[in-house]
Amino acid sequence: MKDGSIVELNYTGKVIVSGEVFDTTVEKKAVDAGIFNDKIKYTPMVAVVGESGLLKGLDLALKEVKIGEEKKVLVKPADGFGERSSELVRVLPMREFKKQKMQPIPGLVLEVNGRQGKIQSVSGGRVRVDFNHPLAGKDLEYDLKVEKELSGTKEQVDALFEKFFGMIPLKEKSMKITGKVVEVGLDAKYASAAGEVKTRFSELVTKYVKGIETIRFIEEFSGKKDEKKAK
Repeated sequence: MKDGSIVELNYTGKVIVSGEVFDTTVEKKAVDAGIFNDKIKYTPMVAVVGESGLLKGLDLALKEVKIGEEKKVLVKPADGFGERSSELVRVLPMREFKKQKMQPIPGLVLEVNGRQGKIQSVSGGRVRVDFNHPLAGKDLEYDLKVEKELSGTKEQVDALFEKFFGMIPLKEKSMKITGKVVEVGLDAKYASAAGEVKTRFSELVTKYVKGIETIRFIEEFSGKKDEKKAK
């Protein structure tokens, strides 16, 4: 693989010390590991090599993997979720939780000022919260397999469209390619929420899909009329 290659890959990640599987794109492995989530689509992941869509350790490994090859990849903290930092463990006063009508309990995961943390202890009116990523400081191992390298304008655009807009119901989105232009239609309610997603999709498509120069977004609003008044 080389930078800019658009590929479909499967992976399963586990913590080396405990053997705990924490993420996978394969449904059977999710079931076997007891982490199956019926809200997740277990399908190969679409990635653009070299574009930071993956952990650094996985992105580097992709450049050494051939299509169809299975490889075990060791990811150290520096190339994974980072080292643990004592600065990210904070002690907060109990009154802050009372203001939010929240009862702090060790093990509870919560969000404070946009950051997710886990309560470690509650003692003497103080609550100790760890804001480090749960996998920070841990050596990880990934089973990685590149299933396919995508080629051709339509195949690549279709894959990236699904990657970035797959969460939107089919009836609320559309996409078509006309010459050098990709036209994406979205229900108007996604106008603000999908801002960063639209930007990233546009950047990758215009940079890596040969022949595409312009991305055009059309946001549609369709309201329901009161049939009685309409008559």
